[in-house]
Amino acid sequence: MRIVHLDTVGSTNDWIAAAAARAEPDGTWVRADRQTEGRGRRGRAWTSEPGNLFASTLVRPQMGEAAPHQLSFIAALALFDMAERYVARERLSLKWPNDLLLDGIKCAGILVEGRGARDQPITIVGIGVNLSHHPDDTERPATSFPAQGIAAPDPAEAAERLAASFAVRRADWRDSGFATIRSAWLARTAHKVGDPLEARLANRTVSGAFAGLGPDGALQLDRDGDITRIDAADVFPAR
Repeated sequence: MRIVHLDTVGSTNDWIAAAAARAEPDGTWVRADRQTEGRGRRGRAWTSEPGNLFASTLVRPQMGEAAPHQLSFIAALALFDMAERYVARERLSLKWPNDLLLDGIKCAGILVEGRGARDQPITIVGIGVNLSHHPDDTERPATSFPAQGIAAPDPAEAAERLAASFAVRRADWRDSGFATIRSAWLARTAHKVGDPLEARLANRTVSGAFAGLGPDGALQLDRDGDITRIDAADVFPAR
């Protein structure tokens, strides 16, 4: 496991994409103090203040690994493991598909991107954590460790712990399958069965009650007794 540290990059995901083109090995990580073009899901800008954690890793498919979208769950569990070193477990939770919550408020996000040629695919997993600062202009509230009364962890130390946990969780996924990851994620989720949720897809919004995860990680919503499968969406508590 190698973590490259840089002062400034456009985005850590793009740096990893370039590293993959240079034949850097599976498991390469990069951490930057600052991003000038940080982004989240669906191209949203990701505020990149120094003192926060901005890191990405290169995943080349390995024998025994399933669909790459499941890496978002591996990353979420690794995030939870890292944050638990600084925060009481009961203050942390996971929101489908890719957020870590602190006291019920988003403090970290994950961006999983598929890249590479068809015969040599790669996946880039990017992670941003509000260790020191958080934006005030997001659609839904965001927070940081200090805003919740917690001393800001050192980004370098947090990155080391994150990368180590990601390797362990990924090995569990490879060796035992997604069922183990799914169970661990469900044990840490903010969603309770029956909670009303709103899933915003690209062209419509689907509302229903949380009914768990499918065997592949898809969100399941109960809509008057009919279970609707959601593969990708922004999910919020129903208003």
